[in-house]
Amino acid sequence: MTESLEAWNAPNRMLFGWGAVSELGSYVAELGGTRPFLVTDEGVLNAGVLDPVRESLSAAGLEYEVWSGVQPDPTDEVVHAAADAYAAADSDFMMGIGGGSSIDTAKAASVLATNDGHILTFEGGGNVPNPTPPTAYVPTTAGTGSEVGHWTIVTDSDTDVKEEIGDPHLLADLALVDPELTASAPAPVKAATGMDVLTHAIEAYVSINAQSPTSALALDSIETVGAHLPHAVEYRGGDREALTAMARASMQAGMAFNGAGLGAVHAISHQVGASFGVPHGLANAIILPYVMEYNLPQVPELMVDIAEALGEDVDRAKPAALEGRKAVAAVRRVGDAVRIPETLAETDAEQAATPRLAEQALDDGSLTGNPRTTDADDLERILERAFNGELAYVEED
Repeated sequence: MTESLEAWNAPNRMLFGWGAVSELGSYVAELGGTRPFLVTDEGVLNAGVLDPVRESLSAAGLEYEVWSGVQPDPTDEVVHAAADAYAAADSDFMMGIGGGSSIDTAKAASVLATNDGHILTFEGGGNVPNPTPPTAYVPTTAGTGSEVGHWTIVTDSDTDVKEEIGDPHLLADLALVDPELTASAPAPVKAATGMDVLTHAIEAYVSINAQSPTSALALDSIETVGAHLPHAVEYRGGDREALTAMARASMQAGMAFNGAGLGAVHAISHQVGASFGVPHGLANAIILPYVMEYNLPQVPELMVDIAEALGEDVDRAKPAALEGRKAVAAVRRVGDAVRIPETLAETDAEQAATPRLAEQALDDGSLTGNPRTTDADDLERILERAFNGELAYVEED
């Protein structure tokens, strides 16, 4: 009997460190770029976060084009607009600068730069026939980890359903992570994106597709988020150690789920975000403890590991099913520390849509990694509990 094989993809090059963006221009030139196309959003542009990127490209003697039409949860229409602008600019190098939406838009537009058809025809895994142009992705939030992954998420403008496109061709030629670029993000953004990191790490750690390297990266990211997220959120632009730790955790968690996959949290949050505009990280943060509680009976030992990584005092002599509950409480504690709402009722999501959201989540590709088998009724119950705040394994102080 042949053992199951492990598969894991990573970017061609990764550059990490405070001030790393100053090296961007020389790397782009080395990779053959002469006229890079920068995909970003108005917030990044207006906040001046793009300035060091511009300076580095100019210092390398590169002309560049900036396109700032990215919208949260980018639709197929936004992606095609970016691709059309790339072609009109006669560019030869695609760059995504910003949060996950900017990087996802750049990834999807890079597909259209070398492949004919509507972007949603490439939905699924391994459906991109031609290599993309050279690419570099530079995150400005410690959150999605999209810069190191081979997946992009595009919302169908007709159905409001998020579709996943994955292919090794989408891996960056350069993933550049500069923690300094995350310093100016508002506290609520740092909180939500930081909890997104925690969600990626936890879902990768308990995934049925977990591998030894993905689990090691995931567990280290979990510990890092627990130790550093509150400091990264509270000290706007100041706590260099915390910001650096969170940027590294984001990158590592992105690599972890790129190999191990995700689970029910993302399957549900994709629907909540697409239907009601709830920011992705915030939706994940709220839903995470409810899904953990659901998954606990299937992976109690892994939940004990998570609890310990988050600083809980666990007793491994006791039944894992009991000690694993501390992981749920620990995640809620981290969320409370950065002022994450405890229920979906505190967002723009509508509880009446629960049956529809559950049915849509059942078809989401992220669900395939969830350790406990689910059906639409299970997902609906998780959603109802997330709306009503019915969390059993959190002890009141």
